[in-house]
Amino acid sequence: MSIVLPSHVCHLRGAFAGPKVVVFGGTHGDETTGVEVVRTILKQLGLNHDVPSGSHLCPSVTGELFFGIGNPQAVLNDSRSISGIRDLNRCFHEPFFNDPEQMKLPDQARAGELKDLLASADFFIDLHSVSTERSVPFIGLTTFSDRHAKLCAHFPVKYILNVNSILGLEVGIPADAMEQSPTTCSWVNRHDGVGLTYEMGYQKDFTSIAHALQVLLSTLLAIGSITQEFVETIGIVLDPTFLKVPTQEVYRLVYPELNLFRGFQFRDDRYTENWLPVQAGEVIGSYADGQEVSVKQDGLLVFPAGKQTLKTNKTLFYLAMKEPLT
Repeated sequence: MSIVLPSHVCHLRGAFAGPKVVVFGGTHGDETTGVEVVRTILKQLGLNHDVPSGSHLCPSVTGELFFGIGNPQAVLNDSRSISGIRDLNRCFHEPFFNDPEQMKLPDQARAGELKDLLASADFFIDLHSVSTERSVPFIGLTTFSDRHAKLCAHFPVKYILNVNSILGLEVGIPADAMEQSPTTCSWVNRHDGVGLTYEMGYQKDFTSIAHALQVLLSTLLAIGSITQEFVETIGIVLDPTFLKVPTQEVYRLVYPELNLFRGFQFRDDRYTENWLPVQAGEVIGSYADGQEVSVKQDGLLVFPAGKQTLKTNKTLFYLAMKEPLT
């Protein structure tokens, strides 16, 4: 099937057969560090980096490699989504595509432009970042198969987070649905590809771009998508010390703490730290009216809302628990 190249996506064609790999930044428009990674690579290749576009022969690519901006209008707005109703990473659910009213949402319409490309990918790496400063890079995914484990093994991160069905519940997908995660990565997985997100760290920490370039290029090299010549063209010298992969741990999201939008404040800055161990009953913070919010069970605190997003984030934080590696 011939696929129409979506806007703000650049296609690099290799001289030899190989994997079909898609890399996005800006799936959430306020997470601009991933956008800068994409733009840096295209700029070094001498291609249009402000608006990725076109299909180009690239001998240092094996197979096909796509670099794109997930939600360009949201990036322009410096906002998580265009509509403020549902962001792009909650749009990849088949019934949404089949509902004309849903397709009127600009984020859903953008998902419609991207879905065929993502469905055809062998590998998909979505570059994300978080809204709190107290974080380290980690992997997010919607399923943890042997193929995912092999791809994760190229990333120098300790934590792997399986978000499973939690994100589907957020947008009204019923709990008994066969596939609940309406994310870009889940869409790739459901079409027999391997998709994951690389959470680069704090979304305003632009020093993370150099680190992410190292990680991304070494991963593309390892899976046979690019040659060493490609890495040299980008001007990166891979540092094996930095790229050493630690023992990885897999966690699963257990529940989200929904935001009641009543002036919530964390108890102190410690609770804005990703991967913070917490215990059942521990008070995380309180609303302006004095109502306290505590943790329902032991686990790790992940995706706490940043100070600047507490007024808009639908969740205050998530709780994750460890699960065994497969």
